[in-house]
Amino acid sequence: MSILRRLFVFPFILLLLTLGCAEKSAEQGKEKPHVRGIITDFEEERGQVLIENKEDGGVDSGPIWVSLSKDAELIVGGEIVTVSLDETLVGRSAEVWINGVIAQSYPPQTKAVKMVIH
Repeated sequence: MSILRRLFVFPFILLLLTLGCAEKSAEQGKEKPHVRGIITDFEEERGQVLIENKEDGGVDSGPIWVSLSKDAELIVGGEIVTVSLDETLVGRSAEVWINGVIAQSYPPQTKAVKMVIH
């Protein structure tokens, strides 16, 4: 392949990669929550809430302890708040996005990157 053809193909490949990555980023913003359910307990010492996790269709997948990561976004009643988790959240509905790491304990534990409390 001549040098001229290589120079033409290279920018085209970069363009395709850029467009592909942009679409993936837009899809990630619309990602479904990893955990959703009712907050049933609060652990003050660890700053965690226990959520009875419900999968799509209302299937109960068990409880999970959730704490906030260092730079997590906490939204309560539609407003971003800077307070930490507390016992006043027990009984409320929550949706949680996590960083993908769940501790293998019972019940499992994870850290939220975003939590929405209804």
